[in-house]
Amino acid sequence: MNSPGEEEDYWNVSDSKAYNFDEDDVSNISEASYEDFPQSDFPLSLLISDQDLQMILEEQSRQEILPRNISQEEELRVLRRKFQEERNPPPASVIISRLLTGRQVQLENYKTLPQKTELLDEAMVSGSGDAILKVVLFLTKTLKKKIVHQLLQNRPEAVNHYTNYLSTRLQISDCVDLWTMLGKQHEAAMFQFRLAVTTSNVDQKRRKLAKVHSDYFVQPGGSSFHARFLLDVLNLLEYQSTDVKECLDKPALETLYHVCQKHRWTDNKTPTPGNPYNFAKLYQISASQFEWIVLNERGRSKAWRDLDALFEKKTFIKSTFSIHIPLDKVVIRLHQLEAPTPVLNTFLSKIDDTQKRLILARKVEAVRTVIDCLVALKEKGDLLTVRNGLEPGTPDRFYADNCLESLQNSKWKADSIKVSINKK
Repeated sequence: MNSPGEEEDYWNVSDSKAYNFDEDDVSNISEASYEDFPQSDFPLSLLISDQDLQMILEEQSRQEILPRNISQEEELRVLRRKFQEERNPPPASVIISRLLTGRQVQLENYKTLPQKTELLDEAMVSGSGDAILKVVLFLTKTLKKKIVHQLLQNRPEAVNHYTNYLSTRLQISDCVDLWTMLGKQHEAAMFQFRLAVTTSNVDQKRRKLAKVHSDYFVQPGGSSFHARFLLDVLNLLEYQSTDVKECLDKPALETLYHVCQKHRWTDNKTPTPGNPYNFAKLYQISASQFEWIVLNERGRSKAWRDLDALFEKKTFIKSTFSIHIPLDKVVIRLHQLEAPTPVLNTFLSKIDDTQKRLILARKVEAVRTVIDCLVALKEKGDLLTVRNGLEPGTPDRFYADNCLESLQNSKWKADSIKVSINKK
């Protein structure tokens, strides 16, 4: 018989009705003992009334389909086991094992809070998301919400399965209430944020994001990083809706590409988002991302001269070349964009490693740079081969001839100096 304390817990926290039997405590009976319930000719009518028997039969017909050719004795055995389990449910480990094997189970037989807690713990031990969720849903139907939240407080895996269940069914308020009751305001905020950003209607999205920003992120204890990020999203939507409507609801990097298309590159000091430099600063776009987007946009627009202002910083004293993208990647991309050979040569000249520069120059067919590299490496034979492959009368052929002559003269001078030293 259940202890008075357990019965009191049940009536205080459960919304379900319970059978109230007066019998000895047999809660430790194993599943095997139910299977071995005596099958003698002991009359079932002495154990249960006809009305209760009919109720069990109806419940059984809904939950478990027996084979048509089952014997009367076997059916009686099953009914006795069900009747016994109604009075004294098997241990939680047994019922969870049945659940894992796909058998029908009656969680409603577990009335008291300790029994329900044990069910949840056994489901957690099993590691089965389906079992965990089934038990949690049973708890939400039979316990007060406050008690359910207390049970979930230290069981994060159960919380994850339950919140996933709620979110997929768009039970937004229930999910947010759960996170809030568990003291996880940040999770509640991020959940609301994810729902807001997936809203297809832009006006609704802006309203939802603004509400998340005011209700969560700017509140005491809110994340300053996420507050700043969300404010940037709202500002970007506002800017897109007025200045670059073709980018409405698009990411910042895609918007930057369109900003570059509209910008007058002779004016780089305008303090508005229409200036690509200022736009990148406002939305915290990294230098490498900025340079790659501008490189591609200016390249597709065939505005090659604007690249000089992007990477070459000129002052009254000197010019400095600065880039945050690997130069080999830049050269390959410029070649794909059909950049003129002088542009390729300019970027190739910034590569310090001569051998690496030579390999890359050959790949993009930058003849001038190939010739310069062969001269630097004093590879006369290779230089002669390149020169013979060029059309006579072309600027590149003249350039190769001059380099060969220069290389020959430098070798003659070196040999003369060597002979002079030997004579001494």
